[in-house]
Amino acid sequence: MNTYYTTLNAHQRGIFILYSEEGLKFVKLSSKLEELTKEIENLTQRSDLRLEEDLKNYFKGKSILFRDYKLDFSRISEFQKKVLMATLDIPYGETRSYKWVAIQIGKDKAYQAVGQALHNNPLPIIIPCHRVIKEDGKLGGFSGGLDWKKRLLTLEQKNVGINS
Repeated sequence: MNTYYTTLNAHQRGIFILYSEEGLKFVKLSSKLEELTKEIENLTQRSDLRLEEDLKNYFKGKSILFRDYKLDFSRISEFQKKVLMATLDIPYGETRSYKWVAIQIGKDKAYQAVGQALHNNPLPIIIPCHRVIKEDGKLGGFSGGLDWKKRLLTLEQKNVGINS
């Protein structure tokens, strides 16, 4: 099976997307597009115009639902899959706590494990783990770094109800 990649530049930051016929495999967020060059050795670049257009619209402030994309969860545990699927239910521009996600998957006390599962989310933005924060309102962590998390939350909160 062939694996492809595409890169995007959003708000002077790089986004690397890895995918195949099996679905979206991996999204990496970087502070600069140039930092992604080591990711693309031995891969074929191919555009996914629909995904690229959806991401561009997302960064323009439009509420984009990525639920209808085929996602490749072959490299994650069943627990992480449940966490990620619950996270998909968090509406654009809103946040939920790690504890909320734990309750959604029937593991009320597993909010730290939820945090680890989200930290290892292979598809940030597509699966909006940036919308999960601590119960006290603090941001918690984010695989792309807190600067990315702040930017994504600010973008969404600023545009709730606009162009959706």
